[in-house]
Amino acid sequence: MKKLKVIQIGTEHDHASSAMGSIRRQEDLFEVAGFVMPEDDTTSVYEGAKKAYEGVPLLSLEEAFAVEGLEGAVIETSDKLLVKYARKAVAQGLAVQMDKPGGGDADEFDLMADEAEKGGKGFQLGYMYRFNPAILGLYDAVKKGELGDILYVNAEMNCIHKPEKRAWLADYPGGMMHFLGCHLVDIIFRLQGEPEEVFAMNQPSGLDGVKADDEGFAVFRYPSGVSFARTTAVEKGGFMRRQIVVVGSKATWEINPTEYYRKTDDEKGLLTDFTVRTSDDWNDAGVKKTTEPYNRYDAMLRSFYEIARGEKINDYGIDYEKKLYRLLLKACGKER
Repeated sequence: MKKLKVIQIGTEHDHASSAMGSIRRQEDLFEVAGFVMPEDDTTSVYEGAKKAYEGVPLLSLEEAFAVEGLEGAVIETSDKLLVKYARKAVAQGLAVQMDKPGGGDADEFDLMADEAEKGGKGFQLGYMYRFNPAILGLYDAVKKGELGDILYVNAEMNCIHKPEKRAWLADYPGGMMHFLGCHLVDIIFRLQGEPEEVFAMNQPSGLDGVKADDEGFAVFRYPSGVSFARTTAVEKGGFMRRQIVVVGSKATWEINPTEYYRKTDDEKGLLTDFTVRTSDDWNDAGVKKTTEPYNRYDAMLRSFYEIARGEKINDYGIDYEKKLYRLLLKACGKER
């Protein structure tokens, strides 16, 4: 198996050190040539995850692009710079794995996506829920018709952040809806397609005087019902209440919690609980299952390797990503 020689551009994204850790851990797939800290990477963020980069050369962008045999780039800058550096990497003829969701300007996102498709080296967005075993099981059940017609989706992805992190959300349209709600919009869009209407109801909680939109709520109207995405940064215990509920005419899937950590020292530290209900009995407890332990990044980066090597076609094509991003911006209240 030939290794894919890659660089990482950026350490500012929340997933940057985890992505680097996954790439280094999968040494049978990747050779890490170095990493780059672009203009807005802050020392404080890097220092907090410095262990992930120990022994990896710190390069300038010019040095990174000059690496002999370079084949791919993993873009982990702050969100507002993701598209800028993805375009630079695409222009170098590299396969690109770019974290999500992508900037704030749909036209710029479209341009980058089109250039990546034209380049033909492979492109993947870092929506890690796309590799959650329970969510993959849900998609498979929907494909097999086990849920019948999808009536509506209730999706929540909450947490508790410090005031400084919540204030940072003001840099992005819709705040939390852009930052974490993108995962939920992705799931709703994959399951139900384009909605008839989108209602964005994002707002600041006012907690600690923060004025950014740290409470996100968006409603999606479909012919069969109303789906919603809710994401907040002010909920104590919110991580353990993240959930995806998909209601169909034949069955209901409840993924809850969407993921949680088990106590372990190895890298496969996540689990997901899900329950399937198919009975009309009001007391039906359904069938509850728990996934095997997994790492939220390993399957995603392994998939990127296969895409870059031409061993598989990305399940999420460029057209899907462009439509998803515009739908997300509607949920953020930026587009109509």
